[in-house]
Amino acid sequence: MTRILLTCGETSGDHHASLVVRELMRLDPACEVVALGGRELERAGARVEYSIDRYAFMGFSEIVAGLPSILSLERRLKRLLAGGGIDLFLPVDYPGFNLRLAASARRNGVPVLYFISPQIWAWGGWRVRRMRRLIDLMTVIIPFEKEIYDRVGIPALFVGHPGVQEIAAPGTPKEVPASGGELTILLFPGSRGQEVERMLPVLFGAVRIMARSLPRVRFVLGLAPLIDEGDAAVPSDLRGIVEIERDGLGLLGEASLVIAASGTVTLQSALSGTPMVVLYKTSRATFWIGRHLVKIPWIAMPNVLTGKHLVPEFIQDSATPEAIASEALAILGDPGRYRKLSEELLGLRTILAGRGPRLVAEVALRMAGGEEVERILSTVD
Repeated sequence: MTRILLTCGETSGDHHASLVVRELMRLDPACEVVALGGRELERAGARVEYSIDRYAFMGFSEIVAGLPSILSLERRLKRLLAGGGIDLFLPVDYPGFNLRLAASARRNGVPVLYFISPQIWAWGGWRVRRMRRLIDLMTVIIPFEKEIYDRVGIPALFVGHPGVQEIAAPGTPKEVPASGGELTILLFPGSRGQEVERMLPVLFGAVRIMARSLPRVRFVLGLAPLIDEGDAAVPSDLRGIVEIERDGLGLLGEASLVIAASGTVTLQSALSGTPMVVLYKTSRATFWIGRHLVKIPWIAMPNVLTGKHLVPEFIQDSATPEAIASEALAILGDPGRYRKLSEELLGLRTILAGRGPRLVAEVALRMAGGEEVERILSTVD
């Protein structure tokens, strides 16, 4: 029986990893996946022995505060890798934690298949030398990441972004609803408690401003699985204006606009062709450190992928209700700009297309069975 240890540290990783696990179970129903993960991984068939509900920390200062529990978890997982019986280590993003476990896997002769690259192109390039020693194969979901790893000598395989298969695209670019038509605006405050705490006041402030200018509008607050509704309570003056939806992504097809915290959801929204406004706020300490480490001019993935300021983004002090509402209304008030933005976002589907989770699962089983990476890369489709 094949036994795989899979570790991810946040909601988007849990989601993407769950798609791989589903494919693993289809290919090899006897495969056992032991996981650090969340509810989606559990539903997919993984045995989640360590829940990310307890370990989803955001930012440098927040991680420092949670360090004792993270280190305790790390020790338990290292013992698992050292104990024998694990055929493959499959880490998903979350580099600081996962690279330390990769070192343990390497010491114990367990092959390492990394899924979803750490964003070394944005920050963390100093990790590359270490990654070269620890990772047998990197599977990436962004095309230019493969070129980066090829240059530094780390075997890499572009598998495509899972969202291309998951998220339906409209037949044509979206249009602003006709005058008098109802608008649906989706609000995504992030996937971790600290993010939601900082983003919600800004989002609710923007809603108050927009609601005064839009006669027929439906605001939907999309909550990630780890967020309790009690921590995202709608203020009394906005009840009846803002509704809460667990599966906000399921409404992308009918959405007129997305206002989202920077993260995976911005790329998922882009794949649906939905125009958006992106924001992000973190602690002052985390922002100060990040500002000195990040080497790219944008943080929203549609902007990073296209190499231009495609979608508006408001970071830290510029992320005010007034600025976000003003930009959102400007997009909705300009049909030409709106359609062009939708068209350009849909163009990302071509860039990101690939075989996705099925290919990752196939490669995982081959590596777990002892097949050499060089052989796999020479024969993979």
